Amino acid sequence: MKRYLALFLALVMCFSLAACSGGGESITDDPSAPGGSGGEKEGSEQSYNTFISAEPSTLDISRRMDSYSSSIMIDTMEGLVRLCQTGEGENAEYEMRAGEAESWDSNEDGTVWTFHLRDGLKWQDGEPVTADQYVYSLQRSADPDTGCPNSFFLEPLLNYPAIAAGEMDVSELGVKAIDEKTLEITLSAPKPTFIEMLPATVYYPQRQDIIEKYGDQFGSEAEAYIGNGPFKVDSWTHNNSIVLSKNENYWDADSVKLEKVTYSIMTDETTYYNAFSSGQLDMVTVTTKDYVDMFQGQDKNYAPYLSANLAFNFFNTKDKLFSNVNIRKAFTLAVDREEFNEVCYDGMRVPTYGWVVPTMTVGETNYRETAGDNVKVMQEELAAEGKTPKDLLLQGMQELGLGNDPSTLDVTFSFGSTNTLTRNIGEYLQQVFKTELGVEIETSFNEWGIFNSNVQSGDYQAGFMSWGAYYNDPYDTLSLLLTGSTAINTGWANEEYDSILNAATAEMDEETRMQEYIKAEQILINEECVVSPMATNQVQRFFQPYVKGYSDLGFTNTGSKYIYIEK
Repeated sequence: MKRYLALFLALVMCFSLAACSGGGESITDDPSAPGGSGGEKEGSEQSYNTFISAEPSTLDISRRMDSYSSSIMIDTMEGLVRLCQTGEGENAEYEMRAGEAESWDSNEDGTVWTFHLRDGLKWQDGEPVTADQYVYSLQRSADPDTGCPNSFFLEPLLNYPAIAAGEMDVSELGVKAIDEKTLEITLSAPKPTFIEMLPATVYYPQRQDIIEKYGDQFGSEAEAYIGNGPFKVDSWTHNNSIVLSKNENYWDADSVKLEKVTYSIMTDETTYYNAFSSGQLDMVTVTTKDYVDMFQGQDKNYAPYLSANLAFNFFNTKDKLFSNVNIRKAFTLAVDREEFNEVCYDGMRVPTYGWVVPTMTVGETNYRETAGDNVKVMQEELAAEGKTPKDLLLQGMQELGLGNDPSTLDVTFSFGSTNTLTRNIGEYLQQVFKTELGVEIETSFNEWGIFNSNVQSGDYQAGFMSWGAYYNDPYDTLSLLLTGSTAINTGWANEEYDSILNAATAEMDEETRMQEYIKAEQILINEECVVSPMATNQVQRFFQPYVKGYSDLGFTNTGSKYIYIEK
């Protein structure tokens, strides 16, 4: 099974990107232990030094919700399948490869999937991997008492909606072990992209004995975690580094050349740029054009790609002010995405006017090209009426009985990072909203954990964050706003949106599915304006010249598995 994003590969060679202020996928790679200082690596030949720009919240599959955690788990866990790359450069294509499932098949209508596990699968401690552990994992993530932020990926499974609502016991979830090596997953309806949902989401196995042993501490320390993937966690020095070593019990250990992977936890851009320049870091992602130009002038390998990571504003619809759709639209339409990209990102991202990022396709058809640019259309329609975003704001204020003086409004925008880039974004939005709307907003900058906690509890008015898609289908991102989803807590619920989207994901005809996705996105953006898409990340990556085997495509989840050091 392959996916092609060739339409955007040419763009990838021109732009760059870096991680935003926290979110689902975010671009994560940071500095580490000692390396060389040029084209030749010192020390262990198969030691790779990278980075993440914030402390992972947890390594618990059922509770993770940030890209920093995901980076570690992609390296240390193995699921049924793994999305990889075949070919290189402009010839690179996606390829779904067998993981712990040696093979799989489905019934005629595609509602019952049977996965046949390989012989001799083991966890890092040598214990066998069984189908029962997949059942336990999926049931644990589906259980509303677990509070899994990514449980929406289980929506296609039979009885999941009723289980998530507390109306049915988790044992009724459409998953069972036929025997130790055979896993059966039953869907409530056909889903043409089901296999593509499996890599890097919640479809990993879990060890009940280990989770019960450590309780709430599971996934918070190296010793309170266990994996079955290419690497294992040797140490976790909080807010400093996570060190991995090769897992000799991994079923495909022969394909793994690295003996050690060090993730340094670095929040300051200058620090990891300097670490990369001096050879202490084997790769880096760059956010400013000056550094792109600088590293291009050095003996470094330039490997950019267009990601599926969207930066956006979002609104708490339970807040008195942002409960009003006209006020949400005013704050959305007031921002010039082109200017935002130039001022905040040095022009190195793609201005984005819809919730589904430009890399997404339905089958082989690009979604964004077919659906058009929602926000741009809204801006043009407003201008054609002779109105401005401020007119919408004043209309909303009148509807709420708040008078007609925008300067009296108390508005706080929240951000999930304290780094320079995020503060610059905050300052830019302050200026725009004051100039275009007459509103002087306050900004609140917190580390990701505090920010996320506030968002989940609804203790915010509006915020800025980023989220990265896990797989190549518009449902991935559109499903984040389904009723009951805890991914982005806007407090919004819309039965029509739910109905259209859930029908679309089961639609086998690609053209019909495309049109249904478009209808859902129009409700989300044009009609309700719950979220305000801003820019898609263009990842500007540089590697030391001795690093080989990294992926060129944004959706792959190979992590460090195929990377190696060439003397």
